[in-house]
Amino acid sequence: MKQVELVRARTLNELFPGIAGDMKRSLEENGLHAFYAYPAIALFSISTPKVDLWSRRYVVDELYTVIKRYAPGNTAILPDDKGHVGIIFSWDDRESLLELYSSICNQEHSFSPQLISLGISNPYPQLSDLHHGYEQALLAMKYQFYQDQSQPIYFSSITEYASDAEYPENMEDELLHLLTSDSITESSTIRQAVDGFYEMLTRNGPLPVNKVVDATLQLLVSLQLRVKSALGQPHLCSTPDITALMQLHTLEEMKDAVCEALKGMGGVSYTSDCLNRNLIKKAVTLMEEEYDRVSLHYVADKVFITPAYLSSLFKSKMGVTFIEHLTRIRISNAKKLLKQTHLKNYEVAERVGYQDSRYFSQIFKKKVGLSPSEFRDAN
Repeated sequence: MKQVELVRARTLNELFPGIAGDMKRSLEENGLHAFYAYPAIALFSISTPKVDLWSRRYVVDELYTVIKRYAPGNTAILPDDKGHVGIIFSWDDRESLLELYSSICNQEHSFSPQLISLGISNPYPQLSDLHHGYEQALLAMKYQFYQDQSQPIYFSSITEYASDAEYPENMEDELLHLLTSDSITESSTIRQAVDGFYEMLTRNGPLPVNKVVDATLQLLVSLQLRVKSALGQPHLCSTPDITALMQLHTLEEMKDAVCEALKGMGGVSYTSDCLNRNLIKKAVTLMEEEYDRVSLHYVADKVFITPAYLSSLFKSKMGVTFIEHLTRIRISNAKKLLKQTHLKNYEVAERVGYQDSRYFSQIFKKKVGLSPSEFRDAN
């Protein structure tokens, strides 16, 4: 009888025969250790900036070789089809696995400068359930983004991602203030503000990495537009490298990248007074041109700052509130219409932005000392 040639598994995934399969037999047929007490799966991953497929494969092969050399003998080691190296081990032997992880992180290898992640599943009573452990280890590794380097992540320790988060506009305003300060701002102060931005962003819990990237892009682009709008100097700001941000592996790396980007935005010779004067000038011009329909939120959106920041600028630089200055503009234009046209009072009110003619009359008399009709008759 012709002997059937045995096809060995090339990846960890090929060992999983499904719920009804015999995992123990699969391990034995592949010459791998097959006896475990409460088996679990650990996945090692290496974070490399190399995007070339062959370069990436070479680095993973190097990691696999090192793990094979130093791993305990009572384990099964195979790469998976996603660029990780997997280890099947007995739960009671997890201390030796952590020693292996520490040893790899501390030794000099060709991939030593890169971050090595380790995700560990829950233990299972049967080997046939281990495909669930594989999925758990994958999920655990995603939390490496929020972990310190060289710290293994247990699936049992991770929490659910927060469903959503409010963008921290107040922290963006603080960063703008620091970037445009008259005095030189220390890098540590910028870093503290960046840390505060991400603390506020994740205050309800960790977010999926793509949402953190989205918020980071919003921060950098918004700050860029605000500086451009105020100074009219587009060459002072560089466009954020979206691809580079998406390839970062940890939140700490993300913070470092943001700090570097902010250095470029803040490296200008203009003072904060110059910045604020330009913002106020643009806002006032818009109010004078569109006084019949503008609001605080409308103007703030047009000059790329938050309503709260615009409100504070008016109070500190103009000595009046936004509404007080808008009222001055509207009353001034109302006086012109009352003098130069035969429009009725309610028509004048609508022309300058007041839908309630009675309210318009009250404001007009308060500011001018006469009602609209009395002012018209006096002229």
